[in-house]
Amino acid sequence: MKIMHLPWPLDLSRFYFQRIIQGRKIPLLASFKVTYRCNLACLACPFHRRADRENSPMSWNTAIAAMEALSSLGTRIIVFEGGEPLLWQDGSYRLHDLVRYARKRFLRVAVTTNGTLPLDVPADILWVSLDGMKETQDKLRSNSFARVCSNLETTKHPRVFIHCTLNRLNWRDVGSLAEWVRNTPTVQGMTVQFFYPYNQGEDDLALSGEDRRAAIDKLIDFKKRDFPILNSSGRLKAMIDNHWRCHDDILINVDPDGTITKGCYVKSRGEINCHSCGFTPVAEASGALDFIPGSLYAGWQLFLKA
Repeated sequence: MKIMHLPWPLDLSRFYFQRIIQGRKIPLLASFKVTYRCNLACLACPFHRRADRENSPMSWNTAIAAMEALSSLGTRIIVFEGGEPLLWQDGSYRLHDLVRYARKRFLRVAVTTNGTLPLDVPADILWVSLDGMKETQDKLRSNSFARVCSNLETTKHPRVFIHCTLNRLNWRDVGSLAEWVRNTPTVQGMTVQFFYPYNQGEDDLALSGEDRRAAIDKLIDFKKRDFPILNSSGRLKAMIDNHWRCHDDILINVDPDGTITKGCYVKSRGEINCHSCGFTPVAEASGALDFIPGSLYAGWQLFLKA
């Protein structure tokens, strides 16, 4: 099934009809990890510690088989991740080739990268992970601030966003980062999520309940002042205590060994603790399925806006 042949309004109408009227548990979004290998050792990340596992990186044939399986299930959006996905290679194949293949089969194709390599991959959307200004970013993400800034300055990609994972070391600095994003012409905006404790060797960076509330209040205030934070205010508020309706069946996950898991992002990757959830993309996607206006608008800004 090559769903990209339909214009997006018709395709998403079809998706809602299949989900809501027909009751089919069709996934909307795929997290597709092509490798655990990374050129950084970020304090908050457990995945680079898995780089020596068997079948990491994924082979070209495994990746193609997984994409065909996702397409047959009706998946609309695929996000290539890592590790660092731009390091992926199998013979002469690079991530760029996987992206081109995916764009023939999915409504939208995105890549999440640490930004230390050239930002030239032909995805529809490109997220660059940046967790603060120089001092904070360098502490959390292996002295990478200068490289990321250089690549952001020179990229020609039309749809680049910053993605920031808030934790106890950086949440107070989110305003400075939002101001920097607003003043960077090659960046279209930023999204945030909250550190999730996998307890697999990463640093303990979880926000206290009080600090999470304060961080969310700060983000909502910045949005009111027209800072380019694209998370919806409603879903941010819902994540203060994580009291929101989660449709985890709109998610599907692929790991470097080719394993496909339906449901929560953490399901095949660690112990699920819903109380500690920081995955704002899931909150927004769930909100969009429930026709919450703010979530629908956030999805349009990120994935559909020309």
